[in-house]
Amino acid sequence: MKKIIISILLFLVLIVPICWSLFQKGPDGTSFEGDYHEAEAIDFLVDFTFLREGKVIHELNILKREISMIEAAQEFILMDMFLFNDAYDRNSEKYPNAVASITNALIEKRKLNPDMPIVFITDPINGFYGAYEEEAIQSMRDSDIQVILTDLTQMKDSNPLFSGYYRAYIKWFGTKGKGWIENPTDTKKPKVNIRNFLGLLNLKANHRKLLITDQEGMITSANPHDASSYHSNVAVVVKSPVLNDMIEAERRVAIFSGEELPYFEYYQGEQSYLSNTKVKYLTEKAIYNRLLECIRAAKKGDKIQIGMFYLSEFSVIDELEKAAKRGVLIELIADPNKNAFGVKMNGSPNCQSLSKLGEEENFTIKWYNIGEEQYHVKLASFTYPVHNIILMGSANYTRRNLKGYNLESDLEIVTVRDTDISKTIQSYFKRLWNNEDGDYTVEFKTYANDDFLKYKLYQIQEATGISSY
Repeated sequence: MKKIIISILLFLVLIVPICWSLFQKGPDGTSFEGDYHEAEAIDFLVDFTFLREGKVIHELNILKREISMIEAAQEFILMDMFLFNDAYDRNSEKYPNAVASITNALIEKRKLNPDMPIVFITDPINGFYGAYEEEAIQSMRDSDIQVILTDLTQMKDSNPLFSGYYRAYIKWFGTKGKGWIENPTDTKKPKVNIRNFLGLLNLKANHRKLLITDQEGMITSANPHDASSYHSNVAVVVKSPVLNDMIEAERRVAIFSGEELPYFEYYQGEQSYLSNTKVKYLTEKAIYNRLLECIRAAKKGDKIQIGMFYLSEFSVIDELEKAAKRGVLIELIADPNKNAFGVKMNGSPNCQSLSKLGEEENFTIKWYNIGEEQYHVKLASFTYPVHNIILMGSANYTRRNLKGYNLESDLEIVTVRDTDISKTIQSYFKRLWNNEDGDYTVEFKTYANDDFLKYKLYQIQEATGISSY
């Protein structure tokens, strides 16, 4: 009898927390899919770091546009950004002051407009999961700007082998308290404690990157994060009623994080709408579902072009492989995953996950020619006989990004082949693919790695969620 009781207790202590974690559902309002809306204007922006005749060139546009959007706002500002801190090793590199630029712009807007609702939503990684308050965030709070730290405990568990135990036995101790471990992001930042590291091991995030005002809205792959300033990224700025869907999705994040948003609404202007163009807002699993639909819809002679930081999700890879076999022309530009904020990485997952795809007929892969920065883009273009579909935003094509473990934000643009936005996207890919005016991409063999053990390790990490991607 005693052995039976001990066995039951061990089952309850060891197995039940993992089962509980496995069956966690995402909060109400996530995996949001809006309606299709007309658009008054669509602007495509890029940040580039590349080589030209051996010299490193930076073309940076996204942060400038964010500042101008904040300055032009008249009725409200709503911003949701994943990485928002100035933590990095200043002995190795000097980056632009992106965080200070955004913070100062928001505080100045508050001074000029004391009654304007301004809300900044972000991830607990800024402050190392409760170890301290990031100085920029504290400055915004002090200026009466509403700051919402996303409650990640409400999100599905990406790493159930750990998170079940975290929920059951660890989270009740909180994260605050005197730190005694050197901050791994910046030795000048406050020290952290073991509970902060344990919070990190849940491996989930509010990964969205968007800015909405009464004038226009932006969805981007770029973080306003000092050490990310030289990454290559893309953004789209729209004037459209779709902004109200974006606001609604953010309202739901605020609610499950224990706060409320003020009333915001975008009013459409009197300008004429763009012809043959509509836009839709997608988050989390809705991005995944639409991505698979677009790949499956491609027929022989159609074309898929992708620029991606991480591509490792099994179903996406499988559908791309099937598309290539049925005659769809696929061009992929990927980051080789060899560098993360100055730390040398082993190429996981892309160098392994893409190793077999590069051998497929009709499927051509090039690597972005990175230096110390990353090709941080998340962009896919589907060219069908008459129309184009463009998906872009914050979501990498990984299990964590596409299946509801992270919060993500993408915009779908449906248009025809001769519109300005279609031509702009095609010019973007053409510039990189053909190395026009610079050395942007290198051939697949440069970084491809089909090592059997590394490939199996990637598969295990992708399946279990025990990975940095």
